[in-house]
Amino acid sequence: MHFEHDHHRAVYQQVRGYLSELFEEVAREETDGHFYVQYGSTVLEIGVETYGPQEVLVQLVAYCVQGVHPDEELLVALLQANHTLPIGAFSLIGDDVFFSYQLLGHHLDRKNLLSAIGAVANISDEYDDRIVGRFGGQRALDRIRGTGGRQRRSQAVEG
Repeated sequence: MHFEHDHHRAVYQQVRGYLSELFEEVAREETDGHFYVQYGSTVLEIGVETYGPQEVLVQLVAYCVQGVHPDEELLVALLQANHTLPIGAFSLIGDDVFFSYQLLGHHLDRKNLLSAIGAVANISDEYDDRIVGRFGGQRALDRIRGTGGRQRRSQAVEG
């Protein structure tokens, strides 16, 4: 893991410590340093990325639905949901739906991280069945269990 500055390293280590306190199982991707945790029926990817020369973002991404049929009706539904949700936003990459939210690392604490993780997971969990019921695909956790591994967002972008 390459760190851009000392604050980047400090927040990464802080997040790593908080996650090990909050979750029994925390997977870590060696290439980019992202963490993966299961929260209820949701799989979360947690990354610590630089944002400008001095700041760091903690990115929380829920794998919501995979293999959905991406049509105009789905796009409109996701945009309408984004408009009404108190935090975060849905995105569509290829045929996968994600829900994400970012925290600034400067004033990060354990309570705020856990609250944000809970909110992202709960919103994803609330919407995954709705999306699958209306637009097809599979809940991300069902897909992951069926394939024995994680599908990466970066593969969807590169592909």
